[in-house]
Amino acid sequence: MPISREYARSLFADLTQSAMVPLDPDELIHMPGLAQHGHVFFGDIAVRCYKHKARWMYDERDIRRAGQALAEMRLDLDDVVDVQLPAYHESGSNPEEWQRVDWRRRVVSQMFGQARRKAHDGRPYEEWSGSWKRVGANGLPGDLTWDEFVAASSRFRYSQNLAGTRFLELLTWSGKEWILPRAYIELLDRWAQREDKLVDCVRFCSSCGLKGPYWDGWRTSTSQGYVTRCPPSSGAAFRTYAGHLRGVQYASARRRGTRADDYLCRLCKRRQASAWDHCHEHGHVRGPLCGSCNTREGKAMPYYFLQLEDNALHLLECRACLEQQTLPRRFHTDVVLTHLEKTERHGRCHRQPYVRELEHAHGVHRFHLECSGWHAESRWTKDVTASEVATLVRAFVDAVLAVREGRPSPAPATGAG
Repeated sequence: MPISREYARSLFADLTQSAMVPLDPDELIHMPGLAQHGHVFFGDIAVRCYKHKARWMYDERDIRRAGQALAEMRLDLDDVVDVQLPAYHESGSNPEEWQRVDWRRRVVSQMFGQARRKAHDGRPYEEWSGSWKRVGANGLPGDLTWDEFVAASSRFRYSQNLAGTRFLELLTWSGKEWILPRAYIELLDRWAQREDKLVDCVRFCSSCGLKGPYWDGWRTSTSQGYVTRCPPSSGAAFRTYAGHLRGVQYASARRRGTRADDYLCRLCKRRQASAWDHCHEHGHVRGPLCGSCNTREGKAMPYYFLQLEDNALHLLECRACLEQQTLPRRFHTDVVLTHLEKTERHGRCHRQPYVRELEHAHGVHRFHLECSGWHAESRWTKDVTASEVATLVRAFVDAVLAVREGRPSPAPATGAG
């Protein structure tokens, strides 16, 4: 019987309330491995996700089996062994290597990443050093304390959980080494092996059998769930959108009568589209997007979304935005931020400053700028009026269109320079 994510979470929490392994039932809501392999892991137990009537759900029998197995699992908290954490090294250039499940390396990366952030925070670039890489008497690198490590790890689900379990509740420093219950280590090792196998099983294109990249590259969300399809197969199976709905309102019968999943995603051009993206300010259709690109357009930080020219051009598929030479309002601040990064400098320093918005009041945006090139006190503010924002957005749009049309880019706007 299919059940909702919310009911599955509640049922699982009830079944495992006495479990010795600390679990996070909210994993059933967030489904962290959904796109990669279609399962949610609790230890080495994989719970399959199903798409039923366009909603992601679970089979109640799977939830009960997983909950019962984890509730019955025994941990001898006195039988602890060395975790054998590997030496720290920067992420390699081979995505096949660093994307594979390696929970020990992930823990080490979290420790050293947080130590690095603490060491660099508030310091000019010239004062940065590698002292944060030295492991202290508490087993943590740099000046990082255990409380700081726990607090920082708890901010994000990815860093506080391993296979749906809260590993920090069991991890202990013995004075010489990091230790965990033996049975828990064996559980995580089995999880790593099983997740690796699940990902490998779905790497093959469902149309031609070609083997794809390890993590997420060819996975496409459909009305029945995720499928694996290589870019050539997607290109052959689905039509390229040519803009025939440009200027059409999203709420119109014409749009409702045209299926987005007949088309290739307009942004990534690698996956089957699943929805019609539209401008929420003017209501005009922009084009068909796959689930991944649609989520990125709606939820990604505007600053990073605009770094790719094709993304800005997609926003301009809204006829009103194009005619008015503007973008949706949520992107305006980041257009100004990018402009200030390019044009503002501290004295004779050539470094690009760090810029963030402080406040927006009475039609004026106030930005905080900070330069790490000279000394720690190189901080200042910049006010940008509403009319200057509009000028900068128009200049940004004109520059994007100039590149598309192959004409010389206009001179940079100076309204806020």
